[in-house]
Amino acid sequence: MTERLKSSLLFLIKYAIGLGLLFWILHRVDAHRVWATLRSIPAGTLFVLELLSLCGLLFQFILWRFLVSQHSERHDIRDLLASFLAGFAFRLMLPGGHAEVSKVFLLKGRRRGKVMAFGAEKFFQTLFKIIFISLALMVIYPQKKLLLITLSLAGVFVFLFLPHLLHTEKWQNFQEKEVAYHRVFRWSLMLTIPGFLIIAGQYYLLLLNMAPIKWTEAVLVTTFIWGAGLIPISISGLGVRENLAVYFLGLYNVPSATAVGASLLIFTINVIVPAIAGVIIIIRRRHQLGNARGEVYSFFNRVLRKK
Repeated sequence: MTERLKSSLLFLIKYAIGLGLLFWILHRVDAHRVWATLRSIPAGTLFVLELLSLCGLLFQFILWRFLVSQHSERHDIRDLLASFLAGFAFRLMLPGGHAEVSKVFLLKGRRRGKVMAFGAEKFFQTLFKIIFISLALMVIYPQKKLLLITLSLAGVFVFLFLPHLLHTEKWQNFQEKEVAYHRVFRWSLMLTIPGFLIIAGQYYLLLLNMAPIKWTEAVLVTTFIWGAGLIPISISGLGVRENLAVYFLGLYNVPSATAVGASLLIFTINVIVPAIAGVIIIIRRRHQLGNARGEVYSFFNRVLRKK
C-alpha cells in the first residue's frame, strides 16, 4: 500500500469518526433543539462574539508574525496575513492539522526558518494545552491531583528547559539566524493566554444568554473544548469537541442542546469563517505551493537524521 493511499484512508477514517461522533451527539440531544437554541441567540450577542473572534485572530496573527520574524530573515506583512488565513483551511484538510505546514510556502524567501517557526507555533499550542488541561482536571478530579500536578510540572519543565536545548549546534544547523529562544518562549505564552481567555469569554457570553454559568466554570470548560484537537481521532476535533462540551458543561447543569449549539457556533466563528477566507487565498496562490509536501518531508527527514 503506497504512502499516499495510507494517508487518504487515514483522512477518510478520521473524517468518518468525527462526523459519526457529531451525528451521534446530535441524535442524542435532538438536532431540532440545537437549531432552536442557535436561532434564539440575540443579534447583539452574535455581533459581540464576532468582535471577540476578530480580537482572538489578531492575537494569533501577532504570534505567527512574531515567530516568523524571530526565525526568518525575510517576511512581508501581506504574505504573513495570507499564510495565516490559509493555515485555517489547511488545518481542516488532514487529521491532526498536518497540512497546515503548507502555509509557509505562501511566504517568500528561504523556508528553513519559517518551517521552524511553524514547528514552534504547534509546539507551544500543544504544550500550553497539556499544562492548562492538567490544571483544569485538578479542579474537576481532585482525587487525581498528584498525577495531574506531575504532568503539569513536566510541561513547565519542558517549557523552561527546551530553550537551552535549542541553542545546541544540532538545532542551530536548521536556523536561518540566531534565535533568542527565551524571548520566543516568554512572548508565546504572553500571546497565547489572551487568546484563550477570549475564547472563554465567548463561551461565557453565549451561555449567559441561555444557561446560568460562572466565569470560572466557563474558563474550566473552555480549557477542555480548546484542547479537543489533542485527541487525534478526527479532523480538528470534529465531534470530539461537541461531546466534551456536553459532558463538562453538563457538570454545571447546562442543557446538552445548549452545549452542542455553543460549541458549533464558536467553532464556526473562530475557525470555519477564517478558513473560508483561507480557501480563497489558497486557490489564488496555488502556484506558490509547488512541491510543498515533498519539501516538508525532506526537511523533517534531515531533522530526524540529525538525532
